[in-house]
Amino acid sequence: MTAQTDRSPLLRDALDFAKTNWWLFLLGGVLYILFGILALARPVSALLALAVVFAIFLLVDGFFNVVRALGAKGTEGRWWVFFAGLVSILIGLYALLGPVNTVLLFVYVIAFQAFLFGVIIFMFGVSVRKAVTGEWLLYLTGVLSILFGLLLLWAPGVGGLSVSITVGAWALVIGILRVVFAFRVRSLVRQQRN
Repeated sequence: MTAQTDRSPLLRDALDFAKTNWWLFLLGGVLYILFGILALARPVSALLALAVVFAIFLLVDGFFNVVRALGAKGTEGRWWVFFAGLVSILIGLYALLGPVNTVLLFVYVIAFQAFLFGVIIFMFGVSVRKAVTGEWLLYLTGVLSILFGLLLLWAPGVGGLSVSITVGAWALVIGILRVVFAFRVRSLVRQQRN
């Protein structure tokens, strides 16, 4: 059997798709790199762009929840989905009309989650201290998470910029990896032609 027939059909399809569309990976990688550079060079602008994307996500998610709830006649709990979708649409509209407020909302949600996570991890450490050794790592993780949450609440601008810089760095790395992948697939296509 050849190497091509040894592969599963799913792997063959994925490889064929990658070979045919290597330029899509390249284009996507270049766009990621451009966004990453812009986010690192202009974190405030990137943060506002993320806020707009977040608002659009809330609108779309809310719309689909409302449609799904209205289409599920006689289903128990559909009104909860309907109201959750409606709230999501209202928050999305509010966020779209005021992206600066969305940034603050986004940072406050992260702060609340970090604080809550820290408290839960710390309490988990207290509850397992007799059964395990090294629970101090749980205490440390909890305290650091609580402090991070409090820092974000105290200085939300710093938290917003750190989110923007993190997303920018992630986009840059992902973009570079996609470009490298695109050129590797392109070299496979060239090897098969020769």
